[in-house]
Amino acid sequence: MELAQLEAFLQVAHHRSFSRAAEALFLTQPSVTARIQSLERELGERLFERTGRSVTLTDAGRAFIPHAQRALTAVQEGTDAIEAVRHGDVGSLRIGASDSIATYVLPGILARFRETRPRVHVHLSTGTTEEIVERLIAGEVHVAITRLTQHPEVESLHIYNDDLALVVSSKHPFASKGRVTIAEAGREPFLFFERSSSYHSLIYSMFLRVGVVPESVMELDSMETTKHMVQAGLGIAILPVVTVERDIQAGTLKRVEIRDMEQPAQREVGVHVLRNRAIAPPLRDFLRLLTGEYGMPNPFDSHRLVQEVAP
Repeated sequence: MELAQLEAFLQVAHHRSFSRAAEALFLTQPSVTARIQSLERELGERLFERTGRSVTLTDAGRAFIPHAQRALTAVQEGTDAIEAVRHGDVGSLRIGASDSIATYVLPGILARFRETRPRVHVHLSTGTTEEIVERLIAGEVHVAITRLTQHPEVESLHIYNDDLALVVSSKHPFASKGRVTIAEAGREPFLFFERSSSYHSLIYSMFLRVGVVPESVMELDSMETTKHMVQAGLGIAILPVVTVERDIQAGTLKRVEIRDMEQPAQREVGVHVLRNRAIAPPLRDFLRLLTGEYGMPNPFDSHRLVQEVAP
């Protein structure tokens, strides 16, 4: 089995097209087709169903995807490790993060990282906690920064608490009150994140604990979209404080205290890496910056490191 075959397979699976996969690989379509056919013969299974211009994965193809990705990632990590040893600052860093973390937390940290590792290529992808952890396990990202979670294949560290706040439009009646009860908030049209989001279950359970079923009028998958909907008066929402600080200062949103809340509304945020996986220098430096930002010791710093040539 050749790496070229795996690359062709993953590109066709991603694009659902042999022609677009060929363009991405700078190959001719017959070359891509030949690589897929060779791989299918070697595996003894069809990986794609071809119907006219439509290309879909077979069950065998879907089962093979994570293994093909891991194989390519392992080779890339080996290449990165050699380059890191040779040059000290060349390689790649693939980060997976929740949308709010990527938008509001990482820019400053990555700016400092760029100062120390200017030649490292950074790829940042976003998604739900579950999606990002799956990418980590599949080898698609080197590090995940999401809601704190547990998985037997993942080593995690709590880095900070993501404080949440009830926000309303500056014209909403709550804006002048400043403080409300959970029951009062639950009677207002409420904007939630989509049900697959950890924010949805966290906020919804906060209401259910006091016997309140909030009136959900809209589900969204974007912090920025939710803020604009609140500003437009379409409902109220509970959002991470870090995402609304500027809006509150600008006066477009108003933070309202929930006075009968048993405990502060917050989400635990953690950084995750795969267990027993070597940590290359670029990832090591990023983890140092990330944990140092919150005054945390870096437990990943003293083991599993790819060694660098001493300067």
